[in-house]
Amino acid sequence: MVIQRKQSLFLLITAILMGIFAFMPSLWDANGNTILGGYRKGIDMIPFILSCLTALLSFITIFKFKSLRFQKILCVVNILLIVATLATICGIALMHKDCDLLGSITYYNILPVLAVIFLLLAHKGISHDQRLLSGSSRIR
Repeated sequence: MVIQRKQSLFLLITAILMGIFAFMPSLWDANGNTILGGYRKGIDMIPFILSCLTALLSFITIFKFKSLRFQKILCVVNILLIVATLATICGIALMHKDCDLLGSITYYNILPVLAVIFLLLAHKGISHDQRLLSGSSRIR
């Protein structure tokens, strides 16, 4: 028996947030021009690829509901990918001479933070379902 409740919604929200983040600007220079964001070539493409990979992995995690342990592992991998995305953005911001780290980060960078929160909520829901299922099998 498999219970899949609110964590599916949390994972879907995470996929949507990271999908939106992949195409939004992440860094601006002092003049308001976009330095990093969306689909670009070169090193600037790394955050785009990581964001798309995170969105895809969140969506795939929804359909792995028969293996709760594997679903929890995918949630942790997703969180690590989001942290890697944010670290890459900070690294690129430090490499550009036209931007300072705090003044050039856009408000769209809150989306990965919200995605991590929803992933943690999904992980908690999966753990709760795992405890419910182990308790119900013990009663039988």
